[in-house]
Amino acid sequence: MNKNTKIIVGVVAVLVVAVAVFAFINRGNILSRMELQEDGAFLVTAHGETTNVSMDTLAAIGHVDVTASPRGEDRHFTGVSLSAIFSYLGIDYSGADSVVFTSEDGFTSAIDADEITGNAFIVFEEDGEAIETGFMVVMAEDPFPNRWARYLLEVTLQ
Repeated sequence: MNKNTKIIVGVVAVLVVAVAVFAFINRGNILSRMELQEDGAFLVTAHGETTNVSMDTLAAIGHVDVTASPRGEDRHFTGVSLSAIFSYLGIDYSGADSVVFTSEDGFTSAIDADEITGNAFIVFEEDGEAIETGFMVVMAEDPFPNRWARYLLEVTLQ
């Protein structure tokens, strides 16, 4: 083996070890988030506090029917408005800059806080059928679903 090959092998070995260490450190966080989704819940984080939101919480708030038309095609959902969730949890979002949605698959989407009212919904049914991915963020007034988030794990107010 020449010197360059040894350097490359050494760098790859260090990277493999680093990935293994970080995976070990984060395994508890990953497992708890996977359990959260299996239990039918997601997290809401605001002002340094995190709250578990379950289907029971959403039922207590009250479901609404939402029609969104991404790409001109009407789609019908059942869920709860994000503003109603924040109100129920006693979260003041009036001074916030944005809301970030994090999905199980690593997808992250963000909206301006002033878009919450009447536009952002956490849905769990589409056309009367449970959404297989658990919870999904739907932006009712967006003509394109690029800010929608499937596999929702966490809503973070910033």
